[in-house]
Amino acid sequence: MNNELLNTIRLANKDFQDFIEQVAQKGEKVVESRGAVRRLGKVNLRLNEVSKSLSTGIRPPAQAREAEYEVLKYRDNLKTLRGVMETLQFSLLAEKARLENVRANLTAARAWATSLREIS
Repeated sequence: MNNELLNTIRLANKDFQDFIEQVAQKGEKVVESRGAVRRLGKVNLRLNEVSKSLSTGIRPPAQAREAEYEVLKYRDNLKTLRGVMETLQFSLLAEKARLENVRANLTAARAWATSLREIS
């Protein structure tokens, strides 16, 4: 494995771990965190970089233990990310429902205020 690909996978693993840890710490409240959005952007960037590097056909040699470790860690992180993304999706759907409820309440309050103004 060339050093560029190995470094790309290392960076991806670090960014994946940061995102996974943040979601684990904040739970459902992660959708309110701006840092989570930034870290999710990094996850997307790293996925694209690794995919691009792997598409060049470079494969790790059998004797490269460090490279093998990083690739296995990357694979495990991808599995963990899948679960984290499902959790995040449900949290975002709940937040969307909450915001739609707030919007409906504000619309009703505005209509009430408008009608009260017209009566006065």
